[in-house]
Amino acid sequence: MGSINGFYQSLAQRVIPVLAVVLVAIAIVSPSGSQPAAALIVLFSLPLLFMRSQPRPGVSRLWLVMLIWPILASIPLFIASGTGEALAGSARYFLAAMVLLAIGALDLNPKAILRAASAGGIVAVVLNIGSLDEMRVNWGVGYLDSGYISVLLLSLSLGQFHADKGRVFWRVFALFGIACLVFAAMKTGTRGAWPAMVVVFLLQFFLLDFSRKKKMLFAAAGIMTFTLSLFTIPSVNERIDLTVYEVQSYYKDGNRASSMGYRLDFWHIALRCFSESPLWGVSYQRRSELMQAYTKEQPVSASIGQDGRSSSHNEILNSMAKRGLLGAIAILLLYLVPLRFFISGVTRNHSELSRTISLAGIGMVLTMILCGITEAPLMNVRVGTTYAFLLVFLYQLLTSMGNIRIRRKTMPT
Repeated sequence: MGSINGFYQSLAQRVIPVLAVVLVAIAIVSPSGSQPAAALIVLFSLPLLFMRSQPRPGVSRLWLVMLIWPILASIPLFIASGTGEALAGSARYFLAAMVLLAIGALDLNPKAILRAASAGGIVAVVLNIGSLDEMRVNWGVGYLDSGYISVLLLSLSLGQFHADKGRVFWRVFALFGIACLVFAAMKTGTRGAWPAMVVVFLLQFFLLDFSRKKKMLFAAAGIMTFTLSLFTIPSVNERIDLTVYEVQSYYKDGNRASSMGYRLDFWHIALRCFSESPLWGVSYQRRSELMQAYTKEQPVSASIGQDGRSSSHNEILNSMAKRGLLGAIAILLLYLVPLRFFISGVTRNHSELSRTISLAGIGMVLTMILCGITEAPLMNVRVGTTYAFLLVFLYQLLTSMGNIRIRRKTMPT
């Protein structure tokens, strides 16, 4: 039995890091996003949970609670709605928790994962070269998902540029990747991703240690990139102007038939759902009834439909409507637990590589927070899978490097 365990651990050590790289590289290219690679990682990780031949480091219980809580919070919605769809998005975090427990002894190459993010952006542009003249481009996983995942990968690609110092080829590769990911995020027309992208660049500028001259060059390159984007991608200016107009017309003229108008209507409905059932949230059927009642009060809002499964277009409000306070806690955990962990990696006196990875992690979390203002990407299976497994990989990278001490109680893996 020991020889079998040893063989499988050796096989997993070779296969899972490769799958981790594949997951990052195909996140915005494959129509299924990162889900196929994530499923394979789970399958290879499960047997490792039952093998105890080698001591492995502990895993923070807070991280396990963070990853398990979403599916627990979804159980009332599952029971009330009578559909497994209620568990679909949150199940990804539960599977990521099992992977986190299983891969404690594996050796992941941090630079390979960072480079995979740059590769993902380059491949996305190459595969869609014939669609670049379109106003909005779906890079593989849909307009919204493409925008959000592009910014998630941008944080890693910027990390690759700093991690690959002295390697001319890989730094040039990172620059191409960064440019492609910026272009991809802008060209999706996903307005929620644009401020997140700006924040990711500002994090790099203010928190990474490099000379004043390089900071000036970095700032100039960033300003030039965004300026060129504004002038070369007409949809950027158009959608910014449209956003301002839609919000003004919603409140001044009662014009609800617009993208922002629909969002504001969904937010009102979400608050009604929450007020009716603040602890558990309401079922899909009950939310549908409340949507129907709302559109009777506001006939001009009829275009929002009556689908109780639809998004509330705000991460926390969406969870509050369907999962109540339990759901809101789940979202806050997914924001605050990794954010605290990654901030620790930047503020403490760690190696330059660990600071780079930690900064990429901070950028990822802030991306989800900002994108969550106008959408609900975390409960989307493609964005949720990418975010969950990237968190697991970065956690494993930092703890295996020995630069971040896991405080409080830990769970042996």
